[in-house]
Amino acid sequence: MKDVGHVGLVTRLAATPDRMARAVAGWSEAELRTPPAGGGWTAPEILAHVRASDDILTPRIYMVLVRDCPPLPAYDDRTWAQVAGYASAGFRSSLPPFALRRAEVVAVLRRIQPGDWKRSGVHEEHGPTSLLALVQKLVEHEEEHCAQLEAIRPRGA
Repeated sequence: MKDVGHVGLVTRLAATPDRMARAVAGWSEAELRTPPAGGGWTAPEILAHVRASDDILTPRIYMVLVRDCPPLPAYDDRTWAQVAGYASAGFRSSLPPFALRRAEVVAVLRRIQPGDWKRSGVHEEHGPTSLLALVQKLVEHEEEHCAQLEAIRPRGA
């Protein structure tokens, strides 16, 4: 992979688990589960949402890489997170499996050829979607939720 844009995108993707861990460093379990002042998701709820989205989007990356124009089924990430039980899982026990899975897909993306970024699948609701668009969507989505997590401050902190 020689395209600097792709390298930067993969680097940003790789950074998510560490960024999330740094955002909550030193927080107690009670602080992790306390909703932010003014409402919003708790840290475990944010991670649950990110993990569910990753569970849906990462397999699409593999599908596009191993098959020409595969169908990409649509799923509701909130239902996925509920079925998987991610919201009830502890933040600190939930982050390592996410980080491991992320490291695996990052390693794959670092090995692909520049032309592979143009490969695509067909999303059942949105139509043709390239690998580049899939990865960009994943990165942008996670960066938004990392910023959300970084903005949460435990009450009294």
